[in-house]
Amino acid sequence: MLVLISAERFIENEETQLKSILDNGLDVLHIRKPKASFEDLKHWLQSFEPVYRSKMVLHQHHELAKEFNLKGIHLTETFRLMLGETVEDYATSFKQENLTISTSYHQKELISKSSIFDYCFLSPVFSSISKTDYAGKLFQVQDVQQKVIALGGINSAKIPLIRKMGFSGGAVLGAVWMDEDPGQSFNKIQQQYESVFR
Repeated sequence: MLVLISAERFIENEETQLKSILDNGLDVLHIRKPKASFEDLKHWLQSFEPVYRSKMVLHQHHELAKEFNLKGIHLTETFRLMLGETVEDYATSFKQENLTISTSYHQKELISKSSIFDYCFLSPVFSSISKTDYAGKLFQVQDVQQKVIALGGINSAKIPLIRKMGFSGGAVLGAVWMDEDPGQSFNKIQQQYESVFR
């Protein structure tokens, strides 16, 4: 599974770039806009046709996932911990709408045995491209039953490594959005992913 995480802020020509990347075969697009208001995010989602929305997973303002028939929701680690014992009830309310549920971990030992999550991110696997002082931990997950997606420092060169480390795929962020040509950068990563994982 190859995941692209959106830029944190709304950026120029973002919709056009994302539509092109989705047209070129991206399966899952995580929308992470932590500072966006409910209304701003709703307005932004309206600029995408249903064919694109069906591949999107929301990190914030989860109710919009139901309204726009998105692919799913993602529970950040902070939000999941805040939910505490109600996390399964919260997740189930979205599962009943046929939405996928994913979450994030920063420690391998804490990965839940719960089947409520379709997959999870584990980070940072390698030193982050977009965050300074975020050193990689080189997790090995061959012994983890859940579907774990590598996050942190993922670029085309790291794709064969995450396969060997036991991951089910990778999530990319900085390698795409910090490049002069995000679309070309993503295509290079996707080609490597296809050759290694398929």
